[in-house]
Amino acid sequence: MRLFIAIGLPDSWKQILAQPESSIAWLGRGVKWVDPHIMHLTLRFLGDVAENDLPNLETAISDAVSGSAAFSMRIRGTGVFPSPKRPRVYWAGLEAPPTLMDLQSRIEQEMSKLGFEKDENPFHPHLTLARIKDPIGKERMTEALLNFRLESEPFTVTEVLLMQSHLSPEGAHYEAVRHFPLSSG
Repeated sequence: MRLFIAIGLPDSWKQILAQPESSIAWLGRGVKWVDPHIMHLTLRFLGDVAENDLPNLETAISDAVSGSAAFSMRIRGTGVFPSPKRPRVYWAGLEAPPTLMDLQSRIEQEMSKLGFEKDENPFHPHLTLARIKDPIGKERMTEALLNFRLESEPFTVTEVLLMQSHLSPEGAHYEAVRHFPLSSG
C-alpha cells in the first residue's frame, strides 16, 4: 500500500486553489497543474507499506495526534520551489499556528520510531499548485504567480488522515484509510 499522512481540505478552498491556473496558465506551456479536488496538505509521505504493518502505523499516528487540539489555517500567498529563476513547483502558502509544526514534528518522530527514514527536507506547509517540466514562458508565468493574490477564509483542522495513493495512467487517486480526530479543546 502506498501511504501518506495528510490533512484534507475543505470544498470551499477548491475554487480558490483553481484560480491561478485559470488566470495565468495561458502565459506559458510545460506546466502540469494539480487538480484542486485532489489537493491535501501532506504531513508525511510514507511510501510502500505492508498491510500487516498497518496496526503499528495506526497506533503511532494515534500517539502523534493525541493531545493535539484542533486549529485553524488559511491559504495565504504563493511561492516557487526551489527559486524563481529555476522553478520546479508552484505552491500556495498556508498560514497556521505553531500547532501545525508541532503536530508534523510529532508525526515525524513517531514514524522514525517505526523505522521510516527522516525526511531531509524541512517541513514547509504548502499546497502544490503545479509542477514545472520544461516551461515555455516560465519567466512571465512565474512572475504572474508570485504577484497573484491568493487567500482564503480560515478552516478549522479537526482530523489527520492516513491516505492511500492509487497510481494510474489517468493520474493519482487518493482515499482515506483512517481518520485520526484532534481534540476539541
